[in-house]
Amino acid sequence: MKAVYSGLHRLHNPGSVVEGGVARRSRDVPDRLDALLRAARRAGFEVVDAVDHGMAPLAAVHTGRYLSFLSSAGCGDGCSGWLAPAVFETRPEMYRPDWSRIAKAGYHLRDQLTPLGEGTWQAAYWAAQAALTAASLISAGERITYALCRPSGHHAGRDFGGGATYLNNSAIAARALSATLGRISLIDIDVHHGNGTQDIFWEDPLVFFASLHRSPADYYPHLAGFSDETGGRSAPGLTLNHPLSAETGDVAYIAAFSTCLEAALSHRPEVLIISLGFDALASDPARGLQLTVEAFRKIGEILGRLDLPVLLIQEGGYDLMSLEKAVTTFLLALAQPPNDPACS
Repeated sequence: MKAVYSGLHRLHNPGSVVEGGVARRSRDVPDRLDALLRAARRAGFEVVDAVDHGMAPLAAVHTGRYLSFLSSAGCGDGCSGWLAPAVFETRPEMYRPDWSRIAKAGYHLRDQLTPLGEGTWQAAYWAAQAALTAASLISAGERITYALCRPSGHHAGRDFGGGATYLNNSAIAARALSATLGRISLIDIDVHHGNGTQDIFWEDPLVFFASLHRSPADYYPHLAGFSDETGGRSAPGLTLNHPLSAETGDVAYIAAFSTCLEAALSHRPEVLIISLGFDALASDPARGLQLTVEAFRKIGEILGRLDLPVLLIQEGGYDLMSLEKAVTTFLLALAQPPNDPACS
């Protein structure tokens, strides 16, 4: 079992963001990944460095103009501070290549939770490379790998970022694996809907996408993640959304996860990818669901019994007091041999 890490995530540290019109401190701090790294080591994972797979796998998921914006929009050319949208325009027909940086920010970034600083592109780039390295280890025969990605990725779509995410690490890994292996299934267990992942695979018949999350009726990302969103014309039924109420606890959540897993396995995937968020914990500042650490132990046990490679891609999880314990518990349960009595 291997975990993939890059210390370059530290280059991204936004400080303040704006949510719902109110400024607050960003929850995506470098200390978060330190806790995840300690957990991976405690669970017996060998930590390896991310390897650079270049831009081509990123361009297989995101548009060229979006990648160009991200890679050149940092404040290194005479400006100071962070770039965030001041105006918003999302109609594709309105896009102009000669727009200013602030105008392009208002097109490509869907909120003010996702500012760009001088180190953001490099951090996001290496988060994607961590996911690609973990995917390549799966292709080479590893049964379980864990990509320690920061920034997270599941709110980033083909042509946009949002929700503190820039490049869709899970989608980049899934697209790379499907190019050589065929069918892939991806389950998102972050407390927020993976709207970017859904956007990317809406018309892709090779990738099944399921998300269980706090209902978007009153929660971020607000505009997507409803149960009647089931896939496009080229991939009907290959998207499964399982929105949950704010009161959802361990029992109902495990039942929802089991439903998503059954559907994912019916796709007959070569690899199962988990967009791994821990922000559904009741203690998390995201205030989404009411899970305990025990729920993640149970999910780890279920995944550990599968006769299928499992690729973990890190998404959210912001309660630094409980994060390391939750991740360690999950990884230890996952790492148990499938026939180990401790898993029964």
